[in-house]
Amino acid sequence: MKFNYLRNIALGAVALGSLFSCEKDDDNDSDPFNFGDSKIVVIGHKVPDTDAVTSAMAYAEFLRSLGYDCEARVAGPLNKETTFALDTFGIKAPEVLTSADGLNVVLVDHSEYAQSVDGMKNAKILRVVDNHVLGTVTNAASYDTTRSAGSTCTIVYNNFKEKNIAINKQTAQLLLVGILSDTGRLKVTKSGEKDSVAVYDLLSIAGVNDLDAFYLRMHEFADSYEGLTDAQILVSDIKEYERAGYKYGVANVDVDYDVYLEDMRNRMNAVMPEYMKANNLDLMFCKIDADTLDCSNVIYMGENAEKIADQAFLNMGVEGVSSEKKDGYIYITPHVSRKTVIVPRINEALDANAKE
Repeated sequence: MKFNYLRNIALGAVALGSLFSCEKDDDNDSDPFNFGDSKIVVIGHKVPDTDAVTSAMAYAEFLRSLGYDCEARVAGPLNKETTFALDTFGIKAPEVLTSADGLNVVLVDHSEYAQSVDGMKNAKILRVVDNHVLGTVTNAASYDTTRSAGSTCTIVYNNFKEKNIAINKQTAQLLLVGILSDTGRLKVTKSGEKDSVAVYDLLSIAGVNDLDAFYLRMHEFADSYEGLTDAQILVSDIKEYERAGYKYGVANVDVDYDVYLEDMRNRMNAVMPEYMKANNLDLMFCKIDADTLDCSNVIYMGENAEKIADQAFLNMGVEGVSSEKKDGYIYITPHVSRKTVIVPRINEALDANAKE
Protein backbone atom coordinates (compact mmCIF):
# COMPACT_ATOMS: atom_id res chain seq x y z
CA MET A 1 0.00 0.00 0.00
CA LYS A 2 2.77 2.35 0.98
CA PHE A 3 4.58 1.58 -2.31
CA ASN A 4 1.47 2.29 -4.39
CA TYR A 5 0.86 5.52 -2.49
CA LEU A 6 4.40 6.76 -3.18
CA ARG A 7 4.15 5.56 -6.77
CA ASN A 8 0.95 7.56 -7.31
CA ILE A 9 2.55 10.68 -5.85
CA ALA A 10 5.52 10.25 -8.20
CA LEU A 11 3.26 9.74 -11.22
CA GLY A 12 1.24 12.78 -10.23
CA ALA A 13 4.38 14.87 -9.98
CA VAL A 14 5.48 13.70 -13.43
CA ALA A 15 2.08 14.54 -14.88
CA LEU A 16 2.08 17.96 -13.23
CA GLY A 17 5.61 18.57 -14.48
CA SER A 18 4.52 17.59 -17.99
CA LEU A 19 1.63 20.03 -17.76
CA PHE A 20 3.97 22.87 -16.79
CA SER A 21 6.37 21.78 -19.52
CA CYS A 22 3.60 21.92 -22.14
CA GLU A 23 2.55 25.34 -20.97
CA LYS A 24 6.14 26.53 -21.28
CA ASP A 25 6.41 25.10 -24.81
CA ASP A 26 3.20 26.92 -25.75
CA ASP A 27 4.73 30.14 -24.45
CA ASN A 28 7.79 29.53 -26.60
CA ASP A 29 5.58 28.87 -29.60
CA SER A 30 3.93 32.24 -29.09
CA ASP A 31 7.33 33.96 -28.97
CA PRO A 32 9.70 31.68 -30.94
CA PHE A 33 12.42 34.32 -31.32
CA ASN A 34 12.14 35.81 -27.81
CA PHE A 35 11.24 39.20 -29.26
CA GLY A 36 8.61 39.91 -26.61
CA ASP A 37 5.17 41.38 -27.20
CA SER A 38 6.11 44.99 -28.01
CA LYS A 39 5.55 46.40 -31.48
CA ILE A 40 8.33 45.62 -33.97
CA VAL A 41 9.40 47.71 -36.97
CA VAL A 42 11.12 45.99 -39.90
CA ILE A 43 13.17 48.34 -42.06
CA GLY A 44 15.87 48.34 -44.74
CA HIS A 45 18.62 50.82 -45.52
CA LYS A 46 18.61 54.46 -46.56
CA VAL A 47 18.22 55.14 -50.29
CA PRO A 48 16.12 51.96 -50.38
CA ASP A 49 16.36 49.66 -53.36
CA THR A 50 13.72 47.09 -54.23
CA ASP A 51 15.22 44.32 -52.10
CA ALA A 52 15.39 46.58 -49.04
CA VAL A 53 11.71 47.49 -49.39
CA THR A 54 10.22 44.14 -50.33
CA SER A 55 12.29 42.09 -47.87
CA ALA A 56 11.09 44.38 -45.07
CA MET A 57 7.47 43.95 -46.13
CA ALA A 58 7.80 40.18 -46.53
CA TYR A 59 9.65 39.68 -43.24
CA ALA A 60 7.03 41.74 -41.43
CA GLU A 61 4.40 39.36 -42.84
CA PHE A 62 6.51 36.41 -41.70
CA LEU A 63 6.67 37.75 -38.14
CA ARG A 64 2.94 38.55 -38.12
CA SER A 65 2.23 34.95 -39.12
CA LEU A 66 4.09 33.92 -35.96
CA GLY A 67 1.92 36.19 -33.83
CA TYR A 68 4.15 39.26 -33.51
CA ASP A 69 2.84 42.82 -33.64
CA CYS A 70 4.86 44.00 -36.57
CA GLU A 71 4.94 46.52 -39.42
CA ALA A 72 7.29 47.34 -42.28
CA ARG A 73 8.65 50.83 -42.86
CA VAL A 74 11.08 52.35 -45.36
CA ALA A 75 14.05 54.65 -44.75
CA GLY A 76 13.35 57.02 -47.63
CA PRO A 77 11.44 57.55 -50.88
CA LEU A 78 11.11 54.60 -53.24
CA ASN A 79 13.02 54.43 -56.51
CA LYS A 80 11.34 54.03 -59.90
CA GLU A 81 11.82 50.27 -60.10
CA THR A 82 10.25 49.63 -56.69
CA THR A 83 7.38 52.00 -57.41
CA PHE A 84 6.70 50.22 -60.71
CA ALA A 85 6.74 46.79 -59.05
CA LEU A 86 4.39 47.74 -56.21
CA ASP A 87 2.04 49.62 -58.55
CA THR A 88 1.94 46.64 -60.92
CA PHE A 89 0.67 44.39 -58.15
CA GLY A 90 -1.48 47.03 -56.47
CA ILE A 91 0.54 46.89 -53.25
CA LYS A 92 0.65 49.93 -50.99
CA ALA A 93 4.12 51.14 -50.08
CA PRO A 94 5.15 51.31 -46.40
CA GLU A 95 5.40 54.68 -44.70
CA VAL A 96 8.77 56.40 -44.28
CA LEU A 97 10.40 56.14 -40.85
CA THR A 98 12.50 59.18 -39.92
CA SER A 99 13.88 57.96 -36.59
CA ALA A 100 14.32 54.57 -34.91
CA ASP A 101 15.06 56.10 -31.52
CA GLY A 102 13.59 53.88 -28.79
CA LEU A 103 11.96 51.39 -31.19
CA ASN A 104 12.18 47.60 -31.38
CA VAL A 105 13.68 46.99 -34.80
CA VAL A 106 14.55 44.22 -37.22
CA LEU A 107 17.07 45.37 -39.84
CA VAL A 108 16.93 43.87 -43.31
CA ASP A 109 19.34 44.15 -46.25
CA HIS A 110 22.03 45.99 -44.27
CA SER A 111 24.07 45.93 -41.08
CA GLU A 112 25.75 49.34 -41.23
CA TYR A 113 24.78 52.21 -38.94
CA ALA A 114 25.87 54.57 -41.72
CA GLN A 115 23.10 53.09 -43.90
CA SER A 116 20.46 52.98 -41.17
CA VAL A 117 17.72 55.46 -40.47
CA ASP A 118 18.57 58.11 -37.86
CA GLY A 119 18.37 57.07 -34.22
CA MET A 120 19.25 53.42 -34.86
CA LYS A 121 21.99 53.44 -32.21
CA ASN A 122 19.26 54.20 -29.66
CA ALA A 123 16.96 51.43 -30.91
CA LYS A 124 16.70 47.86 -29.67
CA ILE A 125 17.83 45.80 -32.66
CA LEU A 126 16.20 42.40 -32.31
CA ARG A 127 17.60 40.85 -35.47
CA VAL A 128 19.62 41.56 -38.58
CA VAL A 129 18.47 39.70 -41.71
CA ASP A 130 21.00 40.36 -44.44
CA ASN A 131 23.06 38.79 -47.23
CA HIS A 132 25.97 41.24 -47.06
CA VAL A 133 29.23 41.13 -45.13
CA LEU A 134 28.55 42.01 -41.49
CA GLY A 135 29.06 45.71 -40.89
CA THR A 136 29.10 47.96 -37.84
CA VAL A 137 25.85 46.71 -36.30
CA THR A 138 27.45 44.18 -33.97
CA ASN A 139 25.11 44.52 -31.00
CA ALA A 140 21.89 43.02 -32.38
CA ALA A 141 20.18 40.39 -30.25
CA SER A 142 20.27 37.87 -33.12
CA TYR A 143 21.43 37.51 -36.71
CA ASP A 144 20.30 35.71 -39.85
CA THR A 145 23.28 36.66 -42.01
CA THR A 146 25.18 33.47 -42.68
CA ARG A 147 23.19 32.15 -45.65
CA SER A 148 24.59 32.26 -49.16
CA ALA A 149 22.04 34.24 -51.13
CA GLY A 150 21.99 36.89 -53.82
CA SER A 151 19.08 38.69 -52.20
CA THR A 152 17.78 39.27 -48.70
CA CYS A 153 14.38 38.22 -50.06
CA THR A 154 15.83 34.74 -50.67
CA ILE A 155 16.68 34.51 -46.98
CA VAL A 156 13.15 35.61 -46.07
CA TYR A 157 11.69 33.05 -48.50
CA ASN A 158 13.62 30.31 -46.71
CA ASN A 159 12.33 31.53 -43.34
CA PHE A 160 8.80 30.83 -44.55
CA LYS A 161 9.82 27.40 -45.82
CA GLU A 162 11.63 26.41 -42.64
CA LYS A 163 8.60 27.29 -40.52
CA ASN A 164 6.22 25.60 -43.00
CA ILE A 165 4.26 28.83 -43.40
CA ALA A 166 2.32 29.17 -46.64
CA ILE A 167 3.40 32.16 -48.75
CA ASN A 168 0.39 34.18 -49.90
CA LYS A 169 0.17 35.81 -53.33
CA GLN A 170 1.17 39.33 -52.26
CA THR A 171 4.15 38.12 -50.26
CA ALA A 172 5.23 35.95 -53.20
CA GLN A 173 5.09 39.03 -55.43
CA LEU A 174 7.22 41.01 -52.99
CA LEU A 175 9.82 38.25 -52.63
CA LEU A 176 9.96 37.66 -56.39
CA VAL A 177 10.65 41.27 -57.37
CA GLY A 178 13.23 41.65 -54.61
CA ILE A 179 15.19 38.62 -55.80
CA LEU A 180 14.94 39.57 -59.47
CA SER A 181 16.10 43.12 -58.74
CA ASP A 182 19.07 42.22 -56.55
CA THR A 183 20.30 39.37 -58.75
CA GLY A 184 19.74 41.07 -62.12
CA ARG A 185 17.34 38.28 -63.08
CA LEU A 186 19.54 35.54 -61.66
CA LYS A 187 22.84 36.61 -63.24
CA VAL A 188 25.58 34.08 -62.50
CA THR A 189 27.77 36.74 -60.89
CA LYS A 190 24.96 37.86 -58.59
CA SER A 191 22.99 34.76 -57.67
CA GLY A 192 23.13 31.12 -56.65
CA GLU A 193 21.02 27.99 -56.59
CA LYS A 194 18.94 29.16 -53.62
CA ASP A 195 17.87 32.27 -55.53
CA SER A 196 16.84 30.23 -58.58
CA VAL A 197 14.86 27.75 -56.49
CA ALA A 198 13.02 30.60 -54.81
CA VAL A 199 12.22 32.45 -58.05
CA TYR A 200 10.76 29.45 -59.85
CA ASP A 201 8.74 28.43 -56.81
CA LEU A 202 7.37 31.96 -56.37
CA LEU A 203 6.39 32.57 -60.01
CA SER A 204 3.13 30.62 -60.00
CA ILE A 205 2.14 31.85 -56.52
CA ALA A 206 2.78 35.44 -57.59
CA GLY A 207 0.77 35.01 -60.79
CA VAL A 208 3.64 36.00 -63.09
CA ASN A 209 3.45 34.07 -66.35
CA ASP A 210 6.28 35.61 -68.39
CA LEU A 211 9.39 36.07 -66.25
CA ASP A 212 11.51 37.65 -68.98
CA ALA A 213 8.90 40.19 -70.03
CA PHE A 214 8.20 41.15 -66.43
CA TYR A 215 11.87 41.59 -65.57
CA LEU A 216 12.48 43.61 -68.74
CA ARG A 217 9.89 46.14 -67.58
CA MET A 218 11.46 46.24 -64.11
CA HIS A 219 14.89 46.74 -65.62
CA GLU A 220 13.69 49.59 -67.82
CA PHE A 221 12.51 51.47 -64.75
CA ALA A 222 15.67 50.62 -62.79
CA ASP A 223 17.88 52.10 -65.49
CA SER A 224 15.73 55.16 -66.11
CA TYR A 225 17.31 58.43 -64.97
CA GLU A 226 14.77 60.54 -66.84
CA GLY A 227 14.20 63.85 -65.08
CA LEU A 228 17.10 63.38 -62.64
CA THR A 229 20.05 65.71 -62.21
CA ASP A 230 23.56 64.24 -62.13
CA ALA A 231 23.62 64.65 -58.34
CA GLN A 232 20.36 62.69 -58.09
CA ILE A 233 21.71 59.97 -60.38
CA LEU A 234 24.74 59.59 -58.12
CA VAL A 235 22.61 59.07 -55.00
CA SER A 236 19.94 56.94 -56.66
CA ASP A 237 21.82 53.81 -55.56
CA ILE A 238 24.47 54.66 -52.99
CA LYS A 239 25.56 53.03 -49.73
CA GLU A 240 27.86 54.32 -47.02
CA TYR A 241 30.25 52.29 -44.88
CA GLU A 242 32.69 52.68 -41.99
CA ARG A 243 35.90 50.69 -41.88
CA ALA A 244 39.34 50.99 -40.29
CA GLY A 245 38.73 54.60 -39.30
CA TYR A 246 37.41 55.60 -42.74
CA LYS A 247 33.93 56.64 -43.76
CA TYR A 248 33.28 55.97 -47.42
CA GLY A 249 30.51 55.63 -49.99
CA VAL A 250 29.99 53.38 -53.00
CA ALA A 251 27.52 54.46 -55.68
CA ASN A 252 26.20 52.22 -58.43
CA VAL A 253 25.22 53.74 -61.80
CA ASP A 254 24.12 52.06 -65.03
CA VAL A 255 24.13 53.23 -68.63
CA ASP A 256 22.32 51.68 -71.58
CA TYR A 257 25.28 51.52 -73.94
CA ASP A 258 29.05 51.33 -73.53
CA VAL A 259 29.53 54.50 -75.61
CA TYR A 260 28.01 56.44 -72.69
CA LEU A 261 30.54 55.20 -70.13
CA GLU A 262 33.04 58.02 -70.56
CA ASP A 263 30.34 60.68 -70.39
CA MET A 264 28.90 59.15 -67.20
CA ARG A 265 32.34 58.88 -65.59
CA ASN A 266 32.88 62.59 -66.21
CA ARG A 267 29.45 63.53 -64.91
CA MET A 268 29.80 61.49 -61.72
CA ASN A 269 33.30 62.82 -61.08
CA ALA A 270 31.85 66.32 -61.25
CA VAL A 271 29.22 65.77 -58.54
CA MET A 272 31.09 63.42 -56.19
CA PRO A 273 33.01 66.19 -54.33
CA GLU A 274 29.83 67.92 -53.19
CA TYR A 275 28.33 64.66 -51.89
CA MET A 276 31.55 63.78 -50.08
CA LYS A 277 31.65 67.17 -48.36
CA ALA A 278 27.98 67.14 -47.39
CA ASN A 279 28.25 63.65 -45.88
CA ASN A 280 31.73 63.94 -44.34
CA LEU A 281 33.19 61.08 -46.36
CA ASP A 282 36.88 60.33 -46.48
CA LEU A 283 36.61 58.36 -49.72
CA MET A 284 34.11 57.74 -52.43
CA PHE A 285 33.81 55.19 -55.22
CA CYS A 286 31.33 54.92 -58.07
CA LYS A 287 30.83 51.73 -60.09
CA ILE A 288 29.46 52.38 -63.57
CA ASP A 289 28.14 49.49 -65.68
CA ALA A 290 26.84 49.31 -69.24
CA ASP A 291 24.11 46.92 -70.39
CA THR A 292 25.90 46.28 -73.69
CA LEU A 293 29.37 45.62 -72.26
CA ASP A 294 30.07 43.13 -69.49
CA CYS A 295 32.37 45.33 -67.44
CA SER A 296 32.56 47.67 -64.47
CA ASN A 297 34.24 51.07 -64.45
CA VAL A 298 35.23 52.12 -60.92
CA ILE A 299 36.02 55.80 -60.36
CA TYR A 300 37.36 57.03 -57.03
CA MET A 301 37.90 60.22 -55.06
CA GLY A 302 39.47 61.32 -51.77
CA GLU A 303 42.82 61.29 -50.04
CA ASN A 304 44.70 58.06 -50.89
CA ALA A 305 41.69 56.92 -52.96
CA GLU A 306 43.88 55.96 -55.90
CA LYS A 307 46.13 53.89 -53.65
CA ILE A 308 43.15 52.12 -52.09
CA ALA A 309 41.57 51.49 -55.50
CA ASP A 310 44.82 50.07 -56.89
CA GLN A 311 45.22 47.73 -53.93
CA ALA A 312 41.58 46.67 -54.07
CA PHE A 313 41.08 46.11 -57.78
CA LEU A 314 44.40 45.50 -59.53
CA ASN A 315 45.87 42.00 -59.56
CA MET A 316 42.84 40.68 -57.69
CA GLY A 317 43.61 37.03 -58.30
CA VAL A 318 39.93 36.26 -58.79
CA GLU A 319 39.35 33.50 -61.33
CA GLY A 320 37.76 34.78 -64.51
CA VAL A 321 38.09 38.45 -63.52
CA SER A 322 40.64 40.84 -65.03
CA SER A 323 41.30 44.51 -64.29
CA GLU A 324 43.30 47.32 -65.80
CA LYS A 325 44.32 50.79 -64.63
CA LYS A 326 42.96 53.53 -66.86
CA ASP A 327 43.10 57.33 -66.69
CA GLY A 328 41.32 57.99 -63.39
CA TYR A 329 39.43 54.71 -63.10
CA ILE A 330 39.79 50.94 -62.91
CA TYR A 331 38.38 48.85 -65.76
CA ILE A 332 37.13 45.45 -64.54
CA THR A 333 35.73 42.66 -66.67
CA PRO A 334 33.34 40.96 -66.40
CA HIS A 335 30.84 43.04 -64.44
CA VAL A 336 31.36 42.63 -60.68
CA SER A 337 29.00 43.02 -57.76
CA ARG A 338 29.25 45.84 -55.23
CA LYS A 339 28.12 43.43 -52.54
CA THR A 340 30.43 40.48 -53.19
CA VAL A 341 33.49 42.11 -54.79
CA ILE A 342 33.68 45.91 -54.56
CA VAL A 343 32.97 46.47 -50.85
CA PRO A 344 34.85 43.42 -49.47
CA ARG A 345 37.97 44.33 -51.46
CA ILE A 346 37.81 47.99 -50.43
CA ASN A 347 37.52 46.86 -46.83
CA GLU A 348 40.62 44.68 -47.17
CA ALA A 349 42.58 47.59 -48.61
CA LEU A 350 41.37 49.92 -45.86
CA ASP A 351 42.33 47.40 -43.19
CA ALA A 352 45.86 47.40 -44.63
CA ASN A 353 45.92 51.19 -44.43
CA ALA A 354 43.99 51.65 -41.19
CA LYS A 355 43.97 55.07 -39.57
CA GLU A 356 45.75 55.23 -36.24
